[in-house]
Amino acid sequence: MDWYQLARPMIFAIDPEIDHHIVANGLKIFNQTPKILQKMFYAKKRNNLKTTVKGITFDSPIGIAAGFDKNAEFYNSLGGLGAGFVEVGSITKEPQAGNPKKRVFRLLEDQAIINRMGLNNVGLKKAVQNLQGKHQTKIGLSLAPSHGLNTQEMIDELVEDVKFAHDSADYLALNLSCPNQAGVVSLQKTSVLLELLAKIDELQIDEPIFCKFSSDLAAEDLDQILTETASLMDGVILCNTSTSREGLKSTNQQEKGGLSGKPLFNKSLALTKMVYSKYGESLPIIFSGGVFDHQDAQTALDAGASLVQVYTGFIYNGPSQIEHINRHLSENQVISQL
Repeated sequence: MDWYQLARPMIFAIDPEIDHHIVANGLKIFNQTPKILQKMFYAKKRNNLKTTVKGITFDSPIGIAAGFDKNAEFYNSLGGLGAGFVEVGSITKEPQAGNPKKRVFRLLEDQAIINRMGLNNVGLKKAVQNLQGKHQTKIGLSLAPSHGLNTQEMIDELVEDVKFAHDSADYLALNLSCPNQAGVVSLQKTSVLLELLAKIDELQIDEPIFCKFSSDLAAEDLDQILTETASLMDGVILCNTSTSREGLKSTNQQEKGGLSGKPLFNKSLALTKMVYSKYGESLPIIFSGGVFDHQDAQTALDAGASLVQVYTGFIYNGPSQIEHINRHLSENQVISQL
């Protein structure tokens, strides 16, 4: 048991959103000097973990999911802790305050979190300013439509956002499935997604486009969507948070919002296996959902994921989690080559 596990009861006594702000403020201090964190937490870069996806070489296949560094403020610090990439956002065109507080809830018995943040962020212009020329780790920029738009307006705004911001990141993620803002999940509808991706394709940008789908999609529904749209995207992110509460134990399961953490692992794994079985390496998969340790990460990679994101597991296991995963993955690769 490391120091974080000993301190976690005191940390978790604080409101989750306040706790996040404290952590974020600490990480911001080191964003231009991430090597300090690298030395403090003994994080190492390992050549046998380098992973190339769509022409981008990541120092590690393990990264941070969108929602942790919402405003692109401490991504280099996360890289210093071992993250091979950080997906910042989700970002909307204009700043948003999000939903009323309280809006984040821990589910300790389930190793999960429910959030209904509502895409609070500083807006795309500020986020791009925070990124341009400053990132020392690979960056994914997660884009989402603004509050209160109809479907056509969401499409048009996202296309504008991609055009404005594409060269500030290494890849772009389209958040098609946020459950905490009305209407966003309509972007998963095949006809809507086809129009959105076709318009983005006309921009002829160099950066890969990944689409983030809901964990509440049935495998056959996702299969049907991808049959029509896969040729217009560069990869998928599986998956976003869930509105399902099946099998939960915590009393906080009653809270509205998107569920993340351990309960999502098998859902993400099943969808990953389905997509990989059909598309193989031609449609790279970023696995997201319930990765807590190196065994989870290895299972996701073995199922066909090219990259793996952590979020809730990072909160539950602390700042050494990524280094622990990286070390085990690296050692396993060395052993498998002997």
